[in-house]
Amino acid sequence: MELLDVVDLHLAEAPVNAASASGNRLPAPLWGERSHRTLAVFAGIMLLAAGLRFALADYSLWFDEYASLFFANQPYARLWSGWMVRETNPPLFYSILRGWIELVGPGDRILLRVPTILASMLTIAVAYFGLARLYGARAALLGALLLTVSAQQIAYAHQVRGYSFLILALSISFFSLMRIAAAGERGEREPVLAWLGYVAGALAAIYLHDTAVLWVPVATLALMMVDRRFIPFVGRDWLWLAAADLAIAIGAAWAVYIIYQQTKTANANISWLHYLGILGSAKLYWSSTLLARNPRGLQAICAGAVLAAAIFGIVRTYRRKETQLATLCWVGAAGLFFVVSLKQPVMVERTLVWMGIFPATLAAAGATTLRGSRAFFILTITLMAAGLVNLAAVRESFSAENWDGAIARVLKDPKGVLVVSGEGAAVAADEACKFTDRRDHCRVPIIALSGQANNAWAKGYAQKIPATPDGRLALSSAMNLYTIQRFDEQPIHDLRAAGLRVDVRDSRAFFAGPFGPPLLADLKRIGCARDTMLDLACSAQAGR
Repeated sequence: MELLDVVDLHLAEAPVNAASASGNRLPAPLWGERSHRTLAVFAGIMLLAAGLRFALADYSLWFDEYASLFFANQPYARLWSGWMVRETNPPLFYSILRGWIELVGPGDRILLRVPTILASMLTIAVAYFGLARLYGARAALLGALLLTVSAQQIAYAHQVRGYSFLILALSISFFSLMRIAAAGERGEREPVLAWLGYVAGALAAIYLHDTAVLWVPVATLALMMVDRRFIPFVGRDWLWLAAADLAIAIGAAWAVYIIYQQTKTANANISWLHYLGILGSAKLYWSSTLLARNPRGLQAICAGAVLAAAIFGIVRTYRRKETQLATLCWVGAAGLFFVVSLKQPVMVERTLVWMGIFPATLAAAGATTLRGSRAFFILTITLMAAGLVNLAAVRESFSAENWDGAIARVLKDPKGVLVVSGEGAAVAADEACKFTDRRDHCRVPIIALSGQANNAWAKGYAQKIPATPDGRLALSSAMNLYTIQRFDEQPIHDLRAAGLRVDVRDSRAFFAGPFGPPLLADLKRIGCARDTMLDLACSAQAGR
């Protein structure tokens, strides 16, 4: 009973019941005579979040993370210029990463992941105090724990990409908007700090990811729907919302300009995205927005439990403006992403992962309606157990591409040569080589085969092909060839299509080799060096 007693003490700070959930009573203020217990519980959650995130973070970086290192190695003046038209992710995260590397050095992969892990932990803090203020201590505890043990949230906390910062920024904007709605329900004036949080969070999000521009219309319409005070020319406070959105528009002008420039030509960086249809989109929402990772089979229990708890929260607290706002934001964001994807597909797990904050909020709201600490304890343990089971089951899948192991193997071979498809893979391999070898240059020759153009951001930045004056490979025929393959970047397939014999059991294995000297000799015979790319069809073209 000791744990239940602790829960009782914590929940006593904000007593709520079914009546309060319907809007007749509101949670007690966050800071009261038992605020030290609130902070103690918060500290415990932070320790658990840090433990899970750091303990599981020691695995290989992958392609996108090495692309982040490429951009972090660019000067700030280049990142914040028209040069960024080549990249669909805005420069804010790359600037943060560059600053971190300047401060502590590249270090190891865990040290490199510290900023994104801290951003994930700050998201939990924002949710905890946001929920405590809106729904009470019970909601704060459950919502923060859901985010803490979420395998999906932990996986993105590890990625040296901007997504955990995106979740943080949109969480700040969302909970600031919730506070504005709550102030209206209490008949109070919205605090200026809440408006600043809404604006600052939205602006930061837009400079972290292009798709964050969709948050502003979703948030604006949702607030107008739950509070008529913000309906233009009808409500008395609509100018506040208009001024906030105008501030976002002005502040985001540069990012929007870059996006506009990207739309003027075919964007090879997102050519791999496709419209998924209604059923495919529904499956993606299921696997991206419910805090679970790969929720298939038994793992679907985690996503199903979060969804059921969120629906329970909607039903039990639907009269609360905060609940209405969270529900509308969830439905509106999902709907707008789908509509936009009819024209330009933008739906993939990483662009939707931030929506997990909505079901976490609604599930937490529902917990406030449970009578007694025992029911709340059972609900919390059930949801945490489902999350931890999901985490244990999918932990191995966090390391999707073992670039570090592959590069380390090639570095051990003094005759090693790495072959990849396209300049993007060549740039990622170069960054992986420098990071693994702790050098400012890669001592392994990297050959990028032509024909793969999905990564336009890397154009012109791959290693130059070692070439003779007549355009042939300037490498010894005694070298050993290794390949890295991913998705549609398949150098083994390209080599076989060019008529070369490549003996390997699994032609789609991520890393393969070594392939002995005859293969490189044949590659020298048929290939022509084109600056940063090797053209396997040049001999055939010359003979026509």
